[in-house]
Amino acid sequence: MAKTLVQNPATAQLRTRLTALVTWRQDHLIGDEKGEAQSFLDRLFRAFGHAGVQEAGAQFESRIRKGPGSRGVSFADLMWKPRVIVEMKRSGTPLARHYQQAFDYWTRSVPERPRYVLLCNFDEFWIYDFETQLDEPIDRVKLIDLPQRWEALAFLLPRELKPVFGNDLVDVTRTAAAKVAAVFRAMTQRDVPREIAQRFILQCVMAMFAEDTGLLPRHSFTEALRDAKDGADAYDLIGGLFREMNTPGITAGGRFAGTPHFNGGLFAHISPQELSRSEVDLLRDACRENWGSVRPEIFGTIFEQSLDANERHALGAHFTSQVDIMRVVGPCIVEPWRERIAAATTQKALSGLLHDLSQYRVLDPACGSGNFLYVAYRALRRIEHEITGRLAEMSGRPDQGSFAYVQPENFYGIDINPLAVEIAKVTMMLGKKLSADEFGDSGGVLPLDNLDSSIVTADALFSPWPRADVIIGNPPYIGNRKMTTDLGADYVGRLHEAFGPKGVADFVTYWFPKAHDHLPDGARAGFVATKSIHQGDGRKASLDYVVARDGVIIEAAKMIPWSGDAQVTVDIVNWQKGGIPPATRVLWTQGATLREEVAEISAGLDAATDMTATLVLQANKDSFYQGQTYGIAPAFKITAEKARTILRSEKAAAEVIHPVLGGDELLKTIEVRDWVIDVPCDDSDEAYRNYPSVMKSLEQTAMPRRVARGREQAADNERILARNPDARVNVHHIRFADRWWRLGYRREEMLEALDGLERYIALTRTSSEKRGPVFTFVSKGIRVSDGAVAFPFDDDYSFGVLQSSLHTRWFEAKCTTLETRLTYTAKTVGAHFPWPQAPTPDKVLAVAKAAEAIVEHRAQPFRMGVTLADQYDVLRKPGKSKLRDLHSALDAAVMDAYGFELGTDVLPQLLALNHSVAAAEAAGQKVTGPGPVPGVASRLSTWAFPLPTL
Repeated sequence: MAKTLVQNPATAQLRTRLTALVTWRQDHLIGDEKGEAQSFLDRLFRAFGHAGVQEAGAQFESRIRKGPGSRGVSFADLMWKPRVIVEMKRSGTPLARHYQQAFDYWTRSVPERPRYVLLCNFDEFWIYDFETQLDEPIDRVKLIDLPQRWEALAFLLPRELKPVFGNDLVDVTRTAAAKVAAVFRAMTQRDVPREIAQRFILQCVMAMFAEDTGLLPRHSFTEALRDAKDGADAYDLIGGLFREMNTPGITAGGRFAGTPHFNGGLFAHISPQELSRSEVDLLRDACRENWGSVRPEIFGTIFEQSLDANERHALGAHFTSQVDIMRVVGPCIVEPWRERIAAATTQKALSGLLHDLSQYRVLDPACGSGNFLYVAYRALRRIEHEITGRLAEMSGRPDQGSFAYVQPENFYGIDINPLAVEIAKVTMMLGKKLSADEFGDSGGVLPLDNLDSSIVTADALFSPWPRADVIIGNPPYIGNRKMTTDLGADYVGRLHEAFGPKGVADFVTYWFPKAHDHLPDGARAGFVATKSIHQGDGRKASLDYVVARDGVIIEAAKMIPWSGDAQVTVDIVNWQKGGIPPATRVLWTQGATLREEVAEISAGLDAATDMTATLVLQANKDSFYQGQTYGIAPAFKITAEKARTILRSEKAAAEVIHPVLGGDELLKTIEVRDWVIDVPCDDSDEAYRNYPSVMKSLEQTAMPRRVARGREQAADNERILARNPDARVNVHHIRFADRWWRLGYRREEMLEALDGLERYIALTRTSSEKRGPVFTFVSKGIRVSDGAVAFPFDDDYSFGVLQSSLHTRWFEAKCTTLETRLTYTAKTVGAHFPWPQAPTPDKVLAVAKAAEAIVEHRAQPFRMGVTLADQYDVLRKPGKSKLRDLHSALDAAVMDAYGFELGTDVLPQLLALNHSVAAAEAAGQKVTGPGPVPGVASRLSTWAFPLPTL
């Protein structure tokens, strides 16, 4: 590929222009940041084939807001979204000093944040790709080398090409981790105990890192492998090196003369291994990697994920990117310290900060491989360097490097996985060496710190936590429904004993109250968690607990894709306990592409309007119902063909076999395809007597599974109660087994409410966040499953209120989510939504007519085979749309019925109305609830999802 590029005439012309740029800079510029930056950048863009900076669409002096609470703005020298930010410095400026400025500009340059950041001092380019590599530039290119190294800036070309970087440390780390994981797997496959194998491998990792970074006087480990002719040699040579690394002092003589003492932690236990020939070869191959370029913060995670998988999996393993970890470390650690630095105007004050920094303690109670601790450590070393640099400026003496005030011993971690804990210790040891090299520490890093007492193996929820000034981390994700399966009934029982029952809260929520209670006053904490923390019972157990106890959410990112796993959507929440919180808070939304500074962030992770404060309205009772739950879908949900077969053998089966629509079917089909078996009998004698053929069918499909699950639950309960006779146990599977022929949940109240209506309103329970909720009428006789919600109204006024954007806004603010989709639940949405109070008949009819127009407009394409989903997906595209216009007319009519002004934010008004209606109910006053308004005939349309025939 390289030869093709060299021979390409366009490439040759590019190199000629870049050579001319080098000559022009040398002949005409002195490298003045203020006076010459724009001329230089314009010439750079022209060299890459543009007519100039502005012609390319880039902007000089682009405004970027400063941090929270600041009214000022900064100016990036050049902004070209979504490609690059360029920050120029005068000639000779060490670019490393401006790393934080570059990162801050990049963080706040949303939406359409540029992928790359360039720091340039007229003679050198440092290229950052913060999405993949935080600490180190992904490449450094001297201007004089640019004609040959232009591929590193290929993203500047008019037609962007994928750049070729020379310092891609992520790729180096993946390869290195895969190679040592292969050695570990080979050892365990021949029955070396896992604990011994993992310690041996981590000792090898430290040795390879040490010889490539100068901690060992020469490549002693590589030489030992080179001279190992067989397993016995490997046993003697590698074991001998590790013993010397664990011996105090410097080895005086022999093969390993000059070897310094590393520590009594990682090397406290030496277990020499008689390696196989293939294992020696694998280690030799691993030694060929540049271990000085391995990134400790991702190595541990990739290595850990690779141990039980093949090398191919290792190379594709997910890891949490540093930039995502900085969403916690930045607000909780970096910003408070930078505020303190800005306020310190004397040498005495700055010296006091160094003392405080030396005592500052960081805790990650679910530390895993130590990624959060590592990123926090490196960030605090930069803080320390900024303080010592300011002291040097004030004293007039250059900063010559100094004693490190920030020490790994002040970083505390807890994890239940012993291997992860050992990796975390190594990660921090490697981090200390890299920081020492970066900042020129005058003291040595050996012997390495013994972190056995600060990073420990324990169950954090049932162990005491060390004192900490800040708590950060990424606690484990286990859904409530999987907790008993994954953790065991006994463990879940212990959780309930220690923390109290938490409803349907996920496992991650248990960390929030424990962390908040452990924080000292004025301290901060930040966690990555499942999105359930801002929803329903999960919110009550976590963020509601925090906010109710003097906690203030200072920065949050709501529902963003998590770098650690492409399939996971998470919330990132940072909060402060007591003290004086920042005047403004930062809320990231729309996948963290939109940054808002707001006065307050609610426990629902919304700005300003605290939708957690809504109240249940009694008038809303019996106005919505979740559809029927099968329990065992293959048993109770049947095809039309099977329904016909049963009906041919038993006419009475028509009483218990009904057409049914699920949520997807409401939106994505034009006909009913499934049928449900719904036997209402509580007693098996009655059921067999009335519906023998139906029961015989259910004997084969429902009974075995229900009975087996009931027995499993009974056994689990016995174990829980044996431990704690007062424990709360679940019995729903036991109850299902007792009536195995019945649906999981028949929803008798729904059936009774729908009885007598010729049609009713239904909604898929989980709506696309892009399409939004789509309500529809369903014909009498059709059931809906629990994938849908039924509203017992047949009139167009009720349909119009529900389908309006006002109800949609409420729905979005109050709902729970499945992945990123919106889920309509009675407790969080319907029970709280206030309907227009005492609207006039004219306003009711205006809403009904606007709704009728939508219903009948949708009916025509539906009859032609166009589903509701397809009709509404058109609204996601630009262009004139009759359906869009009809919805605008409906929204105007509904706003008028509420008495709201068009163009205003409806959420605060709906919240106030919710409180007003609740107060009126409490006072015994009459209120207007959901449904048709008495005395106003508001059923105008005729269409409904058609009833099928068998």
